Amino acid sequence: MNSQMPDRDSLNYINKQYTAFLESTVTVSNQAVKAYFQALNEFFTSPAKLYRRNMDYFQEVITPPRPEWQTPHRIVTLPREFEKQIKLLDFSQDDVPSDSVVPTLVLPPQAGHHSYIADYSHDQSQVQTLRHAGLGAMYCIEWVSATRATANTTVEDYMRMLKHIAQMLGGKVNLVGDCQGGWLAAIFAAMYPDMVNTLSIAGAPINFQAGDGPIVQQVNYIAKTYPDKGMAFYRNLVAMGGGLLNGNFMVMGFNLMRPQQLPERFLNLYQHMHDPGAVHRFKQMKNWYDFAQNIPGSFYLWLVEHLFRDNELIQGKLVVGGRKLNLADYKNPLFLMGGKRDHITPPVQVLDMRKYVGTAPEHIYEYVVPAGHIGLFMGKDILRSTWTPISKKILAYSQK
Repeated sequence: MNSQMPDRDSLNYINKQYTAFLESTVTVSNQAVKAYFQALNEFFTSPAKLYRRNMDYFQEVITPPRPEWQTPHRIVTLPREFEKQIKLLDFSQDDVPSDSVVPTLVLPPQAGHHSYIADYSHDQSQVQTLRHAGLGAMYCIEWVSATRATANTTVEDYMRMLKHIAQMLGGKVNLVGDCQGGWLAAIFAAMYPDMVNTLSIAGAPINFQAGDGPIVQQVNYIAKTYPDKGMAFYRNLVAMGGGLLNGNFMVMGFNLMRPQQLPERFLNLYQHMHDPGAVHRFKQMKNWYDFAQNIPGSFYLWLVEHLFRDNELIQGKLVVGGRKLNLADYKNPLFLMGGKRDHITPPVQVLDMRKYVGTAPEHIYEYVVPAGHIGLFMGKDILRSTWTPISKKILAYSQK
């Protein structure tokens, strides 16, 4: 580790971390005090109710998460070499015609959680929203948790998988990328622009160094503090995971961005243990957020170095499969969405993509919506007010 005094940006980053922890401590302490007095009151007035609350709470807490897709689908057979890394889910159904439209392929986030965030619940489903708007040929990737056998998966491997799927679906798709799935979709669109009919990017850090979000601050701080411009730190993480980025490390990192969110979830559950709606919402979030999935170590180290730290996609310096990629090669319709309350990906990191693509301005659609990060993909209001109109615009570009 470097022994030099931190510069101004590093000091600001450290100060923000201490401030966040202090504010979180105050917030969580206030909620904990309320939960304590609630339990104390029940101890004297209704001990049987307190006993049931405690037993039900601990039973819910120790029950492991069980991710589950909500919409009927079938799993499409892929080459065996691909099935260790991804699954392809077909959500097409007879109630919405699919033969006359370009197929749509959703790439969910690949950030240590399960992919079913794209189909979170019956009334919070991105794939259902897209399909009901008329995009009947609806497909979604499910990322498979990495193992020692897939630890060396590369970005070229993922590009090859996506190319195979696009060819399976007729040679051209409407590509929808959420968060990490978004920059993977952007790379694919730059690499194979003729295979992408429309490109929709939500909450994805395309210009990784734009804005002052916590991830860019963290990456820049580590780059200045650890050897090899920070890569020693990330290599240690992968080494601790036996060649993988342990999904629990990712979940821990997201928790540290807002330290109060984890204890608040469990305190809120305790306070509302006998409210069926609150318990159901807790289960839904636990089944997605707490189901940690590993990421291939080689892929993770590549993306940190070339995308997060060096921002090569925007600069036109990114090399994939021996080719230098240029976003300007993508010239088809583009839909960009950022969240006003997104504490992970500031909207500017998404919207800046418009400056670098070859798409004509009249075919670029930008949306900054009142949502946090995951609300961009599964918020009820955003699905209804924003994704439904986007889907109809995509449909207009998708008639065969």
